[in-house]
Amino acid sequence: MPSVTIGTDAEEFWQRAGGWLERSPVVHSVLLTTVDRVRRGAGSGPGGVFAVLSSSSDDGGGGGVAGVAVWTPPFRAYVSAPPVGAELLALAMLAEHPGVDGVTGVADQAAAYARAWAGHTGGTVAVAMDQRLFELDTVVPPRPAPGAARLAGPGDRDLLVEWTLAFEVESNAAPGASVAERVVDLLLAEQRAWLWDDGGPACFVGVSRTVAGVARIAPVYTPPARRRRGYASVLVAAVSQAVLDAGAHRAALFTDLANPTSNKVYTALGYRPIADVTAHVFTR
Repeated sequence: MPSVTIGTDAEEFWQRAGGWLERSPVVHSVLLTTVDRVRRGAGSGPGGVFAVLSSSSDDGGGGGVAGVAVWTPPFRAYVSAPPVGAELLALAMLAEHPGVDGVTGVADQAAAYARAWAGHTGGTVAVAMDQRLFELDTVVPPRPAPGAARLAGPGDRDLLVEWTLAFEVESNAAPGASVAERVVDLLLAEQRAWLWDDGGPACFVGVSRTVAGVARIAPVYTPPARRRRGYASVLVAAVSQAVLDAGAHRAALFTDLANPTSNKVYTALGYRPIADVTAHVFTR
């Protein structure tokens, strides 16, 4: 019978489930970079809760991994498991960590987790965002735009925090100013924040560390007054090419399915759709 083990040791989780996650590195990009961050102690945020669904009844010593869920507050839990397994993970997480207030994952898996949570608590579930996950291994050069790409520096910090908060509000994923500051500080410290300059900063793109051969582009933000000029397209292309040149096998990114323009822009750059991903929020 399947069983779920839950702990707070990222290294132990990695030893158990890392190989399983690496088999699908694009689909698991968020999970891989999240666990990597906690294992390295990067940033000043809290650790996490790590759940493993085993295909056997043992407690983690030898059963095969059938799914995982990871929760690093204040973000939503992230699940990867077949729907039946996602339900088991939801109930196990609920029993030990009732504060989980949402879930993200491949659409049918996240929906199964959310249904199990609602059925057990009597709470309500709402969709925060429907997304599409894309991957790329060869950049198709976009139409040129005026300006040039550059790495962001310490002098850009305040602007990047402001733009990160604006991005999170637009994507219905704002965890708060303190988190935005930690995200920006880590991007700057590791030289993973990029700006497109055209008479001043016009667009901001961040990128994850490369884990299991995949680097994920996020966030992508252009302030409203600077939109529809091609800045996001040229900067995403430049950053995607930079991570490939630095050794990543693939670049990945998420789009909002409610924004057909961004889906069209990234497809034109060579990004291919891999899976639909849904974020749910819970209310007791």
